[in-house]
Amino acid sequence: MYRCLNARAIGVSIGWEESLALAKESGFEGIDVPVVPDLDPKRCRELLKRHGLKPGGAALPFDFRSDQEACRKGLASLEKIAPLSAQLGQNRFFTWIWPYSEEKPMKENFRFHVERLAPAAKILAANGCLLGLEFIGPKTMRDGRRYGFIRTMEQMLDLCEAIGPNTGLLLDAWHWHTSLGSVEDILALSPSQVVYVHINDAPAGIPVEQQIDTVRCLPGETGVIDLPRFLDALRRIGYDGPVVPEPFVKELAAMPPAEAIARVGDSLLRCWSRPARPALLKTMKAVATGGSKAWLVDLPVPRPQGSEVVIKLHASPICGSNLGGFIGDGERVNTGHEGAGEVVAVAHSSLLKVGDRVAVGVLNGCGSCPECMRGDGIFCQSRPKVHGCFAQFTRVTDTFCTKIPDTLSYERASLMGCGLGPAYEAITRLGLRVYDTVVIGGQGPVGLGATALASASGARVIALDPEPYRRELARKIGAEAALDPTDSRCKESLLALTGRRGISRAIDCSGKADTQRMLIDLADIRAIVAFVGENSGTIPVSPSKDMIRKGLTLIGCWHMNQQDAPDLISFLERFGSKADLLVSHAFGFDQVQEAFDTFASRRSAKVLLLPWKWGGVPAA
Repeated sequence: MYRCLNARAIGVSIGWEESLALAKESGFEGIDVPVVPDLDPKRCRELLKRHGLKPGGAALPFDFRSDQEACRKGLASLEKIAPLSAQLGQNRFFTWIWPYSEEKPMKENFRFHVERLAPAAKILAANGCLLGLEFIGPKTMRDGRRYGFIRTMEQMLDLCEAIGPNTGLLLDAWHWHTSLGSVEDILALSPSQVVYVHINDAPAGIPVEQQIDTVRCLPGETGVIDLPRFLDALRRIGYDGPVVPEPFVKELAAMPPAEAIARVGDSLLRCWSRPARPALLKTMKAVATGGSKAWLVDLPVPRPQGSEVVIKLHASPICGSNLGGFIGDGERVNTGHEGAGEVVAVAHSSLLKVGDRVAVGVLNGCGSCPECMRGDGIFCQSRPKVHGCFAQFTRVTDTFCTKIPDTLSYERASLMGCGLGPAYEAITRLGLRVYDTVVIGGQGPVGLGATALASASGARVIALDPEPYRRELARKIGAEAALDPTDSRCKESLLALTGRRGISRAIDCSGKADTQRMLIDLADIRAIVAFVGENSGTIPVSPSKDMIRKGLTLIGCWHMNQQDAPDLISFLERFGSKADLLVSHAFGFDQVQEAFDTFASRRSAKVLLLPWKWGGVPAA
């Protein structure tokens, strides 16, 4: 295949003969020659040879959708120019197919296209020429239309087969991307099924379903479309035709032609020479647990779909919610839901690209339900399955990932999951102020995260936990006092520490009924108590005595939403020493049994699994 220029396709108003020298100077290897009835094939061949360029392709010279008489005249014109194009050595013609109709249902529209295009394909075949048909992928092109029509590669191939054996695809990288096509789709093609190729890129930061056809970018400009793999797939199937930029970038039309062509040529050349990224591995190691045992199993490496990305995980924390699967009967595989790592594969994400460093959101979301649309994705009602983070790779929706700076380690970034996320939500909803005292029940990893965040904000922290190890760690992280809630003197000590008025702000991370009830009992007038620790049972609460007569507010906090992630990045960068205390142990992937045993002992804070390290690993 070869780099080919069509000046009109990049918005430049210049004749093809005038652009020959500019095309050669800008790294193009071919040029589209407009075919007209008075074309002189010999002269055209000489011009191309003089500039060292190949002929590319030409648009079908009539609108096959027009009335029958106009179509008849168009076919007559095609009979005249097809032989001229063949003599020139340019044997590729193309047109596009709208992905909708306001009048014709799918089957009727399919028959219409066959009836109109089959005669054109027959004329071209008689002259040794090919017909390429372009499908149009963006969802925005179909929204509000009465009848849908061909919009994917697979559908277009069906139409090509019905029209004639010399009919194949005009494969446009933009429409391949916006129709959610894959590299595997291209690799399944034979070279004869691809007649002509357009190449371009897509704007970053726009979900694929919101991309607008006329708003594109230069090849390789954003990296949203995986062009190195797109081109590599075409090379691998043996495609030998033109690759023509069609970026629809308005600024190009305002530039001098030489400058515009040079800019496009340089962009295409950089993209052309960029090697395709290595293919994903076929299998990976993942963690299985059950019966107080943990071991490694082999699983397929996930492949991204839609707006998903695949992440190579470098840090995968163990959560308290994983203990049930560790201790319980049966086998649970890859149940982790926290982590940080590097994006290694994308499908059609406009938010992330390969090489981005990210923290993984603990929950997945559909991105389109009312909860997701208002920024409350943690309560998504159509939640896609979470692939799991107790593995070397995971797959997740791009909107549930947070880009992290290069200065932030994966180990620290992994704390943005359950290590800090639920605590952040609770502290934010408490409206915690620097002069507040907050009592934090439970100093497991979530409670320690709450202690770290609250003390960093300037608030006074009183920590509760029955385990001496965790009470001492809470003090190191920033708690002014750390008490044992099982001690009969705990209530009196709390009253003394709060000036005998009781607790004004509290967060329960223990999930223990006794601690939750104690925080309510000791609540001051207009106190706020946030519940974070899961307790699937019940505790007695009197609306009158506990709430109405004291103005008490009880709130439930599950997790933070992704839009709050920048605050946690700031915390991790500014209070790194506190963050480091939240991780007590880190283990290589071959030490999963020791990792879970350590976490279950309660003499730990956050325990990290490092999926790509083996053997003894120091704490992060």
